[in-house]
Amino acid sequence: MKRDGREFDHRTLEAIRLMAVERVRDGETPSSVIASYGFCRTTIYKWLAAASKPGVGLKALHSRRATGRPRRLTSRQEQQVFRWINGKDPRQYGLDFGLWTRSIVASLIERKFKIRLGLTAVGALLARLELTPQKPLQRAYQRDPEAIETWRRETFPAIARQAKAATFSSGTNRDFVPTLFMARPGV
Repeated sequence: MKRDGREFDHRTLEAIRLMAVERVRDGETPSSVIASYGFCRTTIYKWLAAASKPGVGLKALHSRRATGRPRRLTSRQEQQVFRWINGKDPRQYGLDFGLWTRSIVASLIERKFKIRLGLTAVGALLARLELTPQKPLQRAYQRDPEAIETWRRETFPAIARQAKAATFSSGTNRDFVPTLFMARPGV
């Protein structure tokens, strides 16, 4: 059975790499060692090559943080953005539109922090802050919740009972005799 190394956490993978290389150094064959862990046969050769580099050794097999582009905003700045948006109106900050959009958030960040973010980055930031797009509720101001509930509880069931009890005629009458109409020639 082959195992996918992506299923394991980083510490477990590090321990497997270190134990596998030690077993090979103790005299076991690489193919039998990697087969006992259930990984692909070629995987262990990458580990052995990394561990045999001079000056690095087994340190090459240790887990490291994944590299990537650092965030443009600090966590403190991100929390400040959350406080600006949550429960507030963009017009309170002198912006001309009443709904928060990614472009409005980007312009506010640029104005306050002097940091320019793209719309995709602002969308990711809002997702991290768990600020999701919301549609404003649109309800008629004449809406009467009590009348709606009364209709739902009393009126509708009465209509449904009437419809169920009604008998429908097929539209045929027993006294009706179909007459054959023939077209007259020349007419």
